[in-house]
Amino acid sequence: MTKRTTSRFFLFQSSLCLNIFIICLASFPSTEILAKGAETTQATDPFSNTKGKNTSDIDLAIAEEQKTEAIWFGAEEAVAIATRHETPISKAPSIVTVITAEEIKNLGYRTFVEILRTVPGFEILKSGDFGGSFPTVRGLTGSEHVRIMINGHFVNSPFGGAAFILFDDFPVENIKRIEIIRGPGSAVYGENAFSATINIMTKDAKDIDGVRVSSGYGSFNTYEENAVFGKTCGKVNVSGMAHYRQTTGFDGIVEEDSLSPAPFSQAPGKVQDDRQEYDLNLRVTYKDFYVEGLYINKNEGPFTGPQFALNDESDLESNYVFVETGYKKTVNENLVLRPRIYYDQFDNNYFIESFPEGTTVPLGDINGDGIPDFVTYPDGVIGNAKVTQKIAGTEIPFDYKLSEKNTLTLGFEYRLINQTNVRFSSNFDTETLAPKDFSESPDFIKEATRRIWAVYMQDTWDITDTVNLTLGVRHDQYSDFAGQTSPRAGLTWAFMKDASLKLLYGEAFRAPNFVELFTDNNPAILGNEDLDPEKIKTYEIGLSYRFNKHVTSSINYFYNDINDLIVLRALESNQNIRQYANFGNARVQGVEIETRINIVKDNYIFMNYSFQHSEDEDGNDLPFVAEHKGNFGVNVRYWKYINTNLNTFVSGRRSREAGDTRDDLPAYALLNLSVIAKEFFKTMEVQGTVFNLLDKDYSDPGPISIPEDLPRPGRTFFIGLSYQF
Repeated sequence: MTKRTTSRFFLFQSSLCLNIFIICLASFPSTEILAKGAETTQATDPFSNTKGKNTSDIDLAIAEEQKTEAIWFGAEEAVAIATRHETPISKAPSIVTVITAEEIKNLGYRTFVEILRTVPGFEILKSGDFGGSFPTVRGLTGSEHVRIMINGHFVNSPFGGAAFILFDDFPVENIKRIEIIRGPGSAVYGENAFSATINIMTKDAKDIDGVRVSSGYGSFNTYEENAVFGKTCGKVNVSGMAHYRQTTGFDGIVEEDSLSPAPFSQAPGKVQDDRQEYDLNLRVTYKDFYVEGLYINKNEGPFTGPQFALNDESDLESNYVFVETGYKKTVNENLVLRPRIYYDQFDNNYFIESFPEGTTVPLGDINGDGIPDFVTYPDGVIGNAKVTQKIAGTEIPFDYKLSEKNTLTLGFEYRLINQTNVRFSSNFDTETLAPKDFSESPDFIKEATRRIWAVYMQDTWDITDTVNLTLGVRHDQYSDFAGQTSPRAGLTWAFMKDASLKLLYGEAFRAPNFVELFTDNNPAILGNEDLDPEKIKTYEIGLSYRFNKHVTSSINYFYNDINDLIVLRALESNQNIRQYANFGNARVQGVEIETRINIVKDNYIFMNYSFQHSEDEDGNDLPFVAEHKGNFGVNVRYWKYINTNLNTFVSGRRSREAGDTRDDLPAYALLNLSVIAKEFFKTMEVQGTVFNLLDKDYSDPGPISIPEDLPRPGRTFFIGLSYQF
């Protein structure tokens, strides 16, 4: 890692000026003035009650609401993720991105993780061991820093702290919209809401009203079958999804691996990125009562493998299920309760070939003659690890309306997490690595129990028609380390028509996951039960402005102060063994710029640019983080039957880890083209997408033992057909 000079800031300032210039060019004049909300349907207010009011009172209230909405632009697009109840985006006390089902379809992306590339500050990378997808967000790397929810249900695994290993391939057909907070969210949601919080909202019965089936085929023998269904029967609404996906996966070539140039190395050889997945989702509602369940079964290859050594025998199986039921109780016109209970279970069964067949390794001076002794593993170095996490929890939040302009939210949550059913079998001794018959070995991780109690409070107050103040705090008490308190404050001000300013402060934490705490009997990595949570303080300023009915832009500045980062550090007593430890602090600051130009219906342009300067306490760049990122896209529906979307993602140079003397990874750009033929035959749609249209050769960062980094796909395609019954 290298220290940057002042030329970086000159480049940033030049880029900032250029983007502001582009925004100004886009702001062509409009003589039409709209009262936002006057022509659109509003989100339902849980406190609305017209009983006992005469018509003139109602008309007066509506007129006053429309007057306020004319000031707070974007009032017709409300989000719940920022405050737990519907709030206009411009008033929400967070930097929020919303991606709709129509935008997802137009882009042509097939999985949830691909969609995140379009979000300012996000980049999706591939890990070099098991090939999992993970994001970099606002200068921080790692999916454990991002909280993911499905319809508000928290789905991060306590085992590794992340959700991407299960949800990177989550199908897009059942997604109604995605709401994303960029920045800390622990004051609202608690653990893992560190650098971002994401809520995937699925389609309900009214969105579907029937059955929509789809099928598709793409590069690498990728097959997808999907059925989304929904129906209303009186007061009962039923909706859900059944999905299957299979692919042999990207078959890029790794020229050298950690065993090269040994004769038993499989390099040069192909990565193993095959995967197969089943997804089932069901949601039933009756009046204000609901029950929802989700099941995912996923099998995938090891990509390169845990020791960065190519192998072809590993299989990683993950099973996940959750069931949640809840109820909305309106006590009176001022008080609403939403209690819920839930159960989650994660089952992992990893059959891992660390080194391929015929591997020969030195095990030290076994015979005591001062000469290293070599041992050969005819079947390779293999292990089978099994572990289960069970979660039972309840949450009781309620909203109390102190006045027409002041709402108080209070809540209590309890989670009981058990890590159990730990089993490990191997053909090697976990202490000496000496070969043995494949049999049970000491557990690779400890069984553990974690209890979490949490209370939170939030007060949202419209001080005036143009000024809103949100204050919140949450305390999470863990049974295995001290409690964490996360405050936040947000002031939003509509200082002129169609413009708003946000001043935000928030704190968040990430609790150590079970891998970091309890990994045991591992000759290379050790857990550390004395770890403290990672902590972050974030300061943000956001400015949004609607130039006219066509053009909306925003610019945000953020500063992250991060402490107690958890990293793997070599032991002083043995440099070959690494242990998790709280080591060092980091600082990240950046600017995010977004512009959207709505020309006419279904014809629009979107663009965003992110600058993020991240460094550790010694002034070195944080690894794998590109300072410059951007998206540009054009959607054109020039004919009733055809929709075309052209979009590109651009990433700047990415730094290396400490001690890696290779050059930084170069910048790259990916261009995608998607075409939809619709309404030409009843409800049938045909969509074709070409990814990386220009066949750009690029890589994700790999370890030193893979000197040419991790290859990524060139030009690929997917063709799908869908029909609504």
